[in-house]
Amino acid sequence: MKVVMASTEEQVNKLNELIHYIYHSAFPRYFTDHEIAQYIEWKVLHFPEEKEHPLYTLEVAFRAITSLEVIISILDILPYEESTSKHHDLFKKNVDILTQSGLFFPFTYQNFSNLTETNLNDVCSVYAKPANQFLI
Repeated sequence: MKVVMASTEEQVNKLNELIHYIYHSAFPRYFTDHEIAQYIEWKVLHFPEEKEHPLYTLEVAFRAITSLEVIISILDILPYEESTSKHHDLFKKNVDILTQSGLFFPFTYQNFSNLTETNLNDVCSVYAKPANQFLI
């Protein structure tokens, strides 16, 4: 008999928060709205509904949270720091952990390495977080 501890509600909420951040803060800097819509359709980083999924175990949820946080950190510093092999290796390792956790993340480091300075400043996307809450 194997005893498995279920993930906590806080872990599930944190995973959803990190996935939301990737879709609404990281992806708009690197991809078009059409591409992001395709990723949603392909269920990239889709959190499974069935509670029997391994992602609902304490250990797997913790590993997925940690991997998402590392990937987000790399994506956030990528425009400001020179790309290194250390970043590349760390990114690949964490994508592998996400895959083992049951989250579909079909990207490589190269998918995020072609950001230009104008793209960073002129992010205009349906998915991007608005600069303010006023409508004209």
